[in-house]
Formats: sequence, structure tokens, C-alpha cells
Amino acid sequence: MKSKLLKIGKQYFEGITSLIFPHFCVVCGSELNQKTEHLCFSCEEELHYTYFEKYEDYSIADQVFWGRLNIENVFALLYYEAGTSTKKILHHIKYSEGVDLAHFMGKMLARKLKNNPKFADIEVLLPVPIHSKKKFSRGYNQSLLIAKGVSEELGIPILDVLYRKRHDKSQTRKSKEERYENVKDKFALKKGALLGVKHVMIIDDVLTTGATLEFAARAVFEDDKNVKVSLGTLAVAH
Repeated sequence: MKSKLLKIGKQYFEGITSLIFPHFCVVCGSELNQKTEHLCFSCEEELHYTYFEKYEDYSIADQVFWGRLNIENVFALLYYEAGTSTKKILHHIKYSEGVDLAHFMGKMLARKLKNNPKFADIEVLLPVPIHSKKKFSRGYNQSLLIAKGVSEELGIPILDVLYRKRHDKSQTRKSKEERYENVKDKFALKKGALLGVKHVMIIDDVLTTGATLEFAARAVFEDDKNVKVSLGTLAVAH
């Protein structure tokens, strides 16, 4: 009886709170009900999912790294294109205090990975770092928040051991060649951090040219050339 009363009380409190502080869908702007978070039912259903979890062969995300370095598997939750809901979600995460949304999307990403044999033996998650200056101005590292959502859903621990050697300029308006040079050799891994670990997944928000993830992976291989590296992102450029 006590637990039932507590549940009713919680629902009543949440109902009152939603009336005073309503929440809105980050894609369409419609008001959310008590059963939805960040995305309304319609927008969540219409997200541009990649469905890579159903692929038996290689995806376009895997192909980005062919001839560059040996990546085990690459997974992206959504396709990214200008003017789509994916862009709105990523923009909100990066520039609109999207702490809760990043965590929410990380859990959504994890649910697609669950029970997928390609990722069954991943032991740790490595979030791509942002420079301390950018973290100070933004207040958080979105890749770490995404990783926390994945970790919570799958029970895989996070090792926040990748770091940037120095500050680099934003990648947003750079060409493929400029992006590559901008992040070349700028990542490092804390020595011995992966001792005994056989398979890691590097987590980031979006895969475009692959430059950031490539050099983050290279930093891992420099520490241990035998470790398997997979990549997980919320989106991939399409």
C-alpha cells in the first residue's frame, strides 16, 4: 500500500511539474506528455535510423575507414543530413545545454547495440575528448555524456583516458583535408590505461570524414597494437 501511494504521489508531482514547467520536443517543438522525453512519439518514430544493427555485411560507416586503419566495427544510430531531425538533435546537444538529451540518445544508441554479436565482447567505452577550453565554455563533453547513456544501458564501464594534446579549431566549416590536418596527432592515451583490455569502443557524437575518430583510434593502437577498436556514434554523414 505504501509503495502504491508513493507511486501515485510521484505521478501527481510529475503531472503538476509538467504543467508549470512544460517540456517540448527538440525536433518539432510540440509539448511532451509525461510518457515522453525530449522527442514526441511521432518524431522518434520518424528519426532517420541507419538500421546498421541488422546489417550482416559492411555499412557505409565501416567503409569510411577502409585503407586507413583496422577498425573492428562501426555503428551509427542515425543518418545525418542538413535540414533533418538528426541535425536538430546534434545541434541541441552541442549548443543548447543538451546534457540530458545526450544521455538519452546514448541510451537509445545502446539499445540498438544490445544483443548484437559484433559488439558483445566490448569491455570498455572511450569517449572522444574535447579540449579543456571548449569544455569550459560548453560546460560538458557531449561524447562523455553519450557514453554514460550507453554504459548505463549495457553495463559497460567508461574509461575517460583519451585526451587532446592541444586545442584545435572547430571542424564545422573545414574541408575533408583541413579536418584531417586539424586533428592529426592531437590525441593521446594515458599510458597503461588499457592493460589487459582486448576490445574497446570509442564514442563520439557524429562521424563525417572520420578524421577525429581515426586519430583517436590511432592513439589507442599506439598504446596497444593488438587491442580491437570499434566505433559508436549517434550519427553518420549520408
